[in-house]
Amino acid sequence: MMTKKNIGALVCAALLLLVFVKGSCKKSETIPDAKSSFTGNWAGSQQFTGVPIPYKFSLAINLDNTVVNIDSAFGNQVFPGTYTYTSDSLKITYANGTKWSLKFLNNYTGASGTVAGYAGGVATVSMLKK
Repeated sequence: MMTKKNIGALVCAALLLLVFVKGSCKKSETIPDAKSSFTGNWAGSQQFTGVPIPYKFSLAINLDNTVVNIDSAFGNQVFPGTYTYTSDSLKITYANGTKWSLKFLNNYTGASGTVAGYAGGVATVSMLKK
């Protein structure tokens, strides 16, 4: 048999459950996609094996998954390409066949990795977001 005391306890329990469920169903915060953090202008250098001096470049990483590398070692020649990414890495493939494999650093303000050149050249690359 339900007494007033039991009904009161049941109502209190139901109210507490309602408050708990409502509080836990708050809208979740949206975490921004990595892409919006790393797109933009970058500057860096490549160091090829057997070449004593690294050379500098500027790189534009665009939202449409394209890149444009302006290579100061080749008279500011433009090298277009495309990229794919994960939350911690960036892979760039240039139209001439060169491939970069990079890891993001410092919350997408830097990246470093390796280069497999189109003519078999191997290099390291590092860059910072401008």
